[in-house]
Amino acid sequence: MALISTLGVLTRDHDGDTPNVRVPEPLLMRAARLIENTADLVHQGCPLPADVAEDVRPHLQKALRDDAARLRALIPDPPTIRRGPVGGSRQPIVNTP
Repeated sequence: MALISTLGVLTRDHDGDTPNVRVPEPLLMRAARLIENTADLVHQGCPLPADVAEDVRPHLQKALRDDAARLRALIPDPPTIRRGPVGGSRQPIVNTP
């Protein structure tokens, strides 16, 4: 939860003059993974808080998966590595859409 809280602090405290907020990629990856794991737990039937009705479970799972997907969409694809001939050097290849 500290990672999620850090995301909140970063977005709350950013300068409103720019639409961008700089967030470390590992933080986004870990937060997305935690949210996805929570969605898995909800799907597997983990206990919900007392004030959350059971019929909300599928909606909660979907909301968590959607949130994780949004975070993952912010993470650029890592460059792929192409191996040259045997003994050749590795060259980074930037993925293009």
